Amino acid sequence: MADSLLTIGGNTLSVAQYALSIYSNNVANANTEGYRRQTVNLTDTSYISVNGGLIGTGVSVSSVERCFDTYIERQYLEESSSAARWETASSWLASIENVFNQSSETGLDTALTNWFTAWESVTQYPSDLAVREALTSATTTLTTLLTDMSADLARQEELINEAIEQDVDEANSIIERLGEINQSLLASPDDNDLLNERDALIRDLAELVDVDVLYKDNGQVSVFLGSGQTLVDGASTFELRYEGPKSWSSLTSASTFDGAVYFDGSSSNEITLQVVDAGSADGGAGAATFRVSYDGGKTWLTDENGNVQLFTADDATGSVTVDGVEIWFGATDDSGAAASGALASGDTFTVMPKSGVYWYENTSSFMNVTSLSSAGTDNTSRLTGGSIAGLLTTRDQYLGTWQSELDALASSLIWETNFAHSQGAGLTNFTSVTGTYAAEDSSAALADSGLAFADRVQSGSLAIALYDADTGESLSVTDLDFSSVVPPGVAVFDPAVHSLDDVATAINATFSGQLTASVTNGSLTIAAADGVEFQFAGDSTGLLAALGINTYFTGSDASDIALNPLLTDPSRVNASAVDATGDANTGGNTTALAIAALADKEVTITTSAGSSRTSSLQDYFGTLVGKVGSGASTATFNTTYYAALAESLYDQQESVGGVNLDEELIRIEQFQRMYEVASTMIQTSMEMFDTLMSLKS
Repeated sequence: MADSLLTIGGNTLSVAQYALSIYSNNVANANTEGYRRQTVNLTDTSYISVNGGLIGTGVSVSSVERCFDTYIERQYLEESSSAARWETASSWLASIENVFNQSSETGLDTALTNWFTAWESVTQYPSDLAVREALTSATTTLTTLLTDMSADLARQEELINEAIEQDVDEANSIIERLGEINQSLLASPDDNDLLNERDALIRDLAELVDVDVLYKDNGQVSVFLGSGQTLVDGASTFELRYEGPKSWSSLTSASTFDGAVYFDGSSSNEITLQVVDAGSADGGAGAATFRVSYDGGKTWLTDENGNVQLFTADDATGSVTVDGVEIWFGATDDSGAAASGALASGDTFTVMPKSGVYWYENTSSFMNVTSLSSAGTDNTSRLTGGSIAGLLTTRDQYLGTWQSELDALASSLIWETNFAHSQGAGLTNFTSVTGTYAAEDSSAALADSGLAFADRVQSGSLAIALYDADTGESLSVTDLDFSSVVPPGVAVFDPAVHSLDDVATAINATFSGQLTASVTNGSLTIAAADGVEFQFAGDSTGLLAALGINTYFTGSDASDIALNPLLTDPSRVNASAVDATGDANTGGNTTALAIAALADKEVTITTSAGSSRTSSLQDYFGTLVGKVGSGASTATFNTTYYAALAESLYDQQESVGGVNLDEELIRIEQFQRMYEVASTMIQTSMEMFDTLMSLKS
């Protein structure tokens, strides 16, 4: 009996000592982030039969359990990933909102108001040079604000791209370490340090990308992107890459196309092309047609009648421009050579004119996981959570859209002002003028010349008034005649037919010996002969505005809008207009009134992506500012919402696996008492043994 008591006491002493070390370690790590408490599970040892009865042999440790609820953790990872996405977006959108801040008196809205007010002053005092100088000063303020805002937004985009690259690198480091831990857990599946590190890393990864985790009995985990791509499987890991613009194809089995899609330009949109009518890619009579989507094929671009817009597949000579991106088809290894074979209905091409995030299965097989949404709904086959999704959402869905709308506003301001100003007259006549815009191809029809505003030019007439340089007497007011350029006598300008070279030819023919026109590096120059000066006496085509002749602004969007250097001479500000007799009416205000009226005029403002709205320029900007504020507020709300959900689940997990010092103290006291009793049992057994030995003697 003494021997049995000694054995039980010894086992109990060992178990109590072991349990005390476990619970003491819990207490020591009460404030260690990511530590999961351990509990000791005890079981009674085998029983032996003595004199017809059973006697227990004591206690042993059956297991040490790490307190961790995988069900709660998976929910926590989902909500914390969403919280990280919107927290990231909210932080960046707050910075972007500051760019559009109109609370100060120096904001763009105020600058626009002051600019229109300056034009109102010109309508009242059209010949006053001081008033004209005040206008050019207000213009400089306006254009500087626009270019500064554009530069600030561009800088925000650069910083976001840098942040995405850093986060992708960090994600890959975590993925690689998780693979190493999985390998180590094969030998030590109950290694609490490794398991704690594993779960802390998964939480860190969920802060970067949305993840789904499969917990295995051997301690290993399989980690997937929320969209399903495997990141970690045992010791095997898969890489994310942040790469620059690229394009790729997905051809149907019926396709014989042998070539590639090429592009030039940048956009915040991902552009999907899908062949509708089969055919060649050479732009000929049998060429294929395709439709275009910005949301991965959920919706397709439509024309003004609401019908799906179709484009003709062509080579580099007939490229299609979509959202400011020039797209064409060419040979596999030569963008300038024609592709062979035929496109089939259903052939799909993806153009990524921006940097994106890709999941690589191997060195050559990849999937695009760059965040994408349609009508505010996330594409679940892409990244939808974590800071990387927040950065991509901010860059493409918010910043990219707002940049495009700011550019559209500036572009409309430039065009509407230039169209009116180019038809007016200043206080002095021209002896020569050179356009501020250059055609990429001066021999192509103007509609296809590559001019920034070529799509706004229409068929119509253009008149030029000539004056005697000495007396100022009107010599003539003549419409530009194109009949000598395109027989048999097409007298009026047609942008679908006439090129910039044709315009120069028509001027030389119409005003032979008086005006000389030439094209240099894509820009038109008009020079008067000795003793002759000229003004422009009306232009229904918009040709002058498109060429940058007699215009007020230079540039084509918010990034490069500026006052025409010609107007550093305030006398060249056009306030009046030339009438049919050639009278420039230097005290008139016809042109100034037309430009001042833009303050309230409803104009159609169209972004490069094709979205348009009809409103005044100031109302359009006010709506844009409202969108920016709304976007920032939405991100802040979502941050609060998902953070609250994540915090609740965090607390639930802590209630399971966190260290409660009061509870641990109770357990320590229990096993301390157990240790003391076991010691007494051993002492008692020894005394019994001594008694038995004394009886023998």
